[in-house]
Amino acid sequence: MSIRMSHLGIFLSLILFIPGCASKRPPALSAECADIALTGQLNVLTLNQPFDTPAAERRKSWADIAQFAVTNNVHVLLLQEAVMTDVDRIRTLLGTSDSARDLQLVLNERSTDPYELHVAWETGVPLVLTTANAILSRCHVTRHFSTFLPIESEMVFEGINLKITRNVQAAHINVPGYGILHFYNTHLCSACSVEALRRQVDGLLGFVQQVEAVASSSHAVIGGDFNLDSVKGPAEQSVYETIMNGGFRDSYAEYRKAKFSEEPGTLCRNGVPDIHCTDGVSPLQGLIDRQTGADFSKPTRVDYLFLRGANTVDRSNVVFNPGNAMTGPISPAEPAVSDHSGVFTQIRLGH
Repeated sequence: MSIRMSHLGIFLSLILFIPGCASKRPPALSAECADIALTGQLNVLTLNQPFDTPAAERRKSWADIAQFAVTNNVHVLLLQEAVMTDVDRIRTLLGTSDSARDLQLVLNERSTDPYELHVAWETGVPLVLTTANAILSRCHVTRHFSTFLPIESEMVFEGINLKITRNVQAAHINVPGYGILHFYNTHLCSACSVEALRRQVDGLLGFVQQVEAVASSSHAVIGGDFNLDSVKGPAEQSVYETIMNGGFRDSYAEYRKAKFSEEPGTLCRNGVPDIHCTDGVSPLQGLIDRQTGADFSKPTRVDYLFLRGANTVDRSNVVFNPGNAMTGPISPAEPAVSDHSGVFTQIRLGH
């Protein structure tokens, strides 16, 4: 289970701060995706990229993500741990002053249709180093907003409980013939208690209910890094079931059961690395792990795409999970773009 966000303050303490100039950001582009109205197929990818990815690996990952997005016709990309900085030294280490914006530029160099970018700040020190969730969409977003989730302690550093702000962002699109679609992108606490995870899930679902009460949607997607291992034990299974009882379906588990008769409880079970795991199955590590000599995390399935509405799952895959020195090869032909794998789902919209 990732604890990168909890170490953001430690990362800052390792850097000699030299203020830099803010980079000028290009204007937002208008995006459409009329093919969904024609085919009824919506393709969504959720992916967590560590905020402290080294510069060379980050640049390669942008190219690999963009190639995947074009090849698989990704309409909406839910991104967690986008990073922003105006400090020259940090920008040099990370290879970016705004990783979500830079990824958008690479995507739009390759994509026939442009991706809009919508960002929701999450935690950090403004102008020095901040992280955010981001939604990149080829569909025009008619409304975008976000809210913070309950603040929880995520680690103890020298006797101090460190609390990290987490959020959920919402984006609305309208597809002719299929109505309003709501996308929710989130990143829940890591290295926190199950009770803390439950409070944040309750906050997430409460926010969704409030949004749907004001502007109901025909289809809703919640994606992100939940730091929730549904097969770890009864406590985390109960939190997972809370989401399911809220009217949502686990797109990947649903597809694997329908296509391969695999039960949700068998996917990446007991830390055994396989094609279903989304964390601990990549050779990439952030700068903090390299600095501290941290080993690869135990393989888990903590990244999800949950669906609600009259739709079916045509296909759902865990992508970018090649395996590492500890796990051995899993899908070695796939590039590693993060220390997390992504979840890619093709949704057939219903009426």
